[in-house]
Amino acid sequence: MKLLRKVQIKQNQVHVGNAKVPLISGEVHYWRLNPRYWKVILEEVRQMGLKVVSTYVPWDYHEVRRGHFDFTGETDETHNLKGFLELTRREGFWLLIRPGPYIYSEWPNDGIPSYAYKYHRLHPKFLEYAEVYLRKVCAVIKPYLASRKSGHIVLLQADNEIDPWPDVFGHQYGLNGKPGLFQDFLREKYRNNVHELNRAWAAEYRDFEEAGPFIACMLKDERGLPLKGDRELKRNLDYFEFKYHYAYLCARWCVHVYRKLGIDVPIYLNLYPFFYAHDWAKMQSACDLVGIDLYPSNELMEDEHEQRKLIDKVRFLTSLSHVSYIAEFASGVWHARHYESGVLTPNHYRLITLTALLGGAVGWNWYMLVNRDNWYMSPINEWGRRRDELYEVFKGLVGAYQTLKPYLLSKLTDIAVTLNPLQYAARTLTPDSLILTSLYEADIDYDLFDPRIAPPKKRIVFYSGNQWLSRKAHEHLRNYVASGGILVAFRNYPRKDDNFEPCNVLGFHDPNQILFEFRKRFMLSFEKGYEVEMVSSVYSFRQCSGRPIRASFDNYGVHTIGYLKSLGKGKILHLGVEPTKDLLLEILRFFGIPFYSNSLTKDVKTALFNRGDQYYVVAVNNGREDKSATVSLVIPGKKFKRFRVTNLFNGSYETYPYRRGRASFSSEMPRKDGSIFEIKLL
Repeated sequence: MKLLRKVQIKQNQVHVGNAKVPLISGEVHYWRLNPRYWKVILEEVRQMGLKVVSTYVPWDYHEVRRGHFDFTGETDETHNLKGFLELTRREGFWLLIRPGPYIYSEWPNDGIPSYAYKYHRLHPKFLEYAEVYLRKVCAVIKPYLASRKSGHIVLLQADNEIDPWPDVFGHQYGLNGKPGLFQDFLREKYRNNVHELNRAWAAEYRDFEEAGPFIACMLKDERGLPLKGDRELKRNLDYFEFKYHYAYLCARWCVHVYRKLGIDVPIYLNLYPFFYAHDWAKMQSACDLVGIDLYPSNELMEDEHEQRKLIDKVRFLTSLSHVSYIAEFASGVWHARHYESGVLTPNHYRLITLTALLGGAVGWNWYMLVNRDNWYMSPINEWGRRRDELYEVFKGLVGAYQTLKPYLLSKLTDIAVTLNPLQYAARTLTPDSLILTSLYEADIDYDLFDPRIAPPKKRIVFYSGNQWLSRKAHEHLRNYVASGGILVAFRNYPRKDDNFEPCNVLGFHDPNQILFEFRKRFMLSFEKGYEVEMVSSVYSFRQCSGRPIRASFDNYGVHTIGYLKSLGKGKILHLGVEPTKDLLLEILRFFGIPFYSNSLTKDVKTALFNRGDQYYVVAVNNGREDKSATVSLVIPGKKFKRFRVTNLFNGSYETYPYRRGRASFSSEMPRKDGSIFEIKLL
């Protein structure tokens, strides 16, 4: 069929011909709702301000008996997918459709018929059965694709949170017992040379079929088998790389089949918000868009790091996805979790949404926007009735989104931090990195990036990782510095490749000793005017190039604890101390790196965005008490005497003077809540 409209992703939106569709939507599961309420529910969605809805299509439910599919309500009116598609089109909604094969969604066998569920996702039998289903469901949805005249499906999700599930299918992969896909993966990775595998693992296998994984990643608070050395660690990394490879192959197969069956709108994948199953960058290469699924705890109270980790997940996603999109964003709670979460407060939704915006999110799908079986506390219930205290918050967030237009904004920061997903997956690095937590405490905004991908064009990069990186990542960091960037590292710095062979293309110097058994209090000075009090363990350097950085330790005398050296047009700063909030602030001041927005109030986090001459501050109070917050701003390249600050949620505004090249404003901020402020220069 000749396409009437081109549907594509550009500029952080879906473009349908000349129409632009921002990706903010809500999940509505037609088959779990009484069809007589579909229209009432959709009207409440419209009144909230949303123009896009999303739904799974459950394979297991629509295959009413083996080989017989009902998509029209022949056997039960809730099977009427075609009727729901007709209604959403007639009511003027755009649609995101998620036909699987898997859907999870608290459904038996995760949405897969029992005859297919016994096989893993790449098993020939599963692929055979799944393709039959995909052929059937695509025949129903193709006439509604937005590429067709008056079609309204703008995105299709291929499968759901693709996970190898080793606890279910490990015996089919060769993780235990009979050899399988894991051994095939090793054979390909090590070029069918068992001697290379033996050298990497310090093993004595006669054949790849003898090799098994060394899985050191266990549940929270479990230690698992200790990683005694690089070779055991390498076995563990190979296991995670196998999982990444498996998920990628599943994604590639699913996307290919959808394309073969005529799906010509953008195809996306939803990913876990951690790195145990997916290489986000690799998954992005298999489709048009990747998004993550985020289910924060009530008011971000899981631990002291939860808000920062949420922001960082979005930051990292922003660095590699074509759209920084939250494919599932918690709205309400599933059965069993409600015992843990308690009542989800109205301000909770402003808190988590604004926190996501701090990281650079430009769109999301509220899951679930409407209640259904096994799901509670959504802003709209199963009969299309509002929960007013929640509904009004969601409506306010939609209104603020439409004013803010985050998909057109640029976030102002000159700072980036490295993040190697595999280091986190293998738990050779904890999510509570001292660099990341110190930047968070100081309310210094930054971008995150995978060093396997070329660094963003930022003035300064902090290295947050352990000693090993791929050789490509080493080269990327070297090229970044040589072209004029500033790279800062502390006690952890890259000096090995991911085979744990020496690799020091950046020219880092190794410390020769640890000075003290315990942390020591001392003053660290870069040069006159840049001094910070430290309490840290200390590495010292006997020989290093560049300018040595020294500190005095009373009876221990003066020691070199770091150095500043040139590399090409750029510089490397290496310090043998632990990063702290005050130290990072002094480093940024030393190099003249501005903080475009910065909260002087504890627990208040901010970010500054602009669109041309329009500026917006997103500010969130993650504290457990109300705050009178002060936010300072640097507006680059602009001359003005006054500025007006308008709260987008309540319309209040106030005018402030701009003095000595800095601007600041104050606002009352309730506990666990936040706001968006429009900054107008006068």
